[in-house]
Amino acid sequence: MIDKNWEVLNDVQDAFNQITSFSFLLEQLQEAVDANETQKIVDITAALNAFYVPYCDNFDKKFSKAWDTFIKE
Repeated sequence: MIDKNWEVLNDVQDAFNQITSFSFLLEQLQEAVDANETQKIVDITAALNAFYVPYCDNFDKKFSKAWDTFIKE
């Protein structure tokens, strides 16, 4: 049982870490805005929009599994 609990919580942490990688892209976006680099702004915004939904869906799935493991059991 302990191994299952560790695995579920580790999956939540991994999913959250993927979302926090957005900070790099946000920093790059701010630099592009500050430098008025229009094409970089467009490219980075497209990257953020492309990654946001799958990363959040993954986090939601892992969080729900952890919730079910710890709260519903």
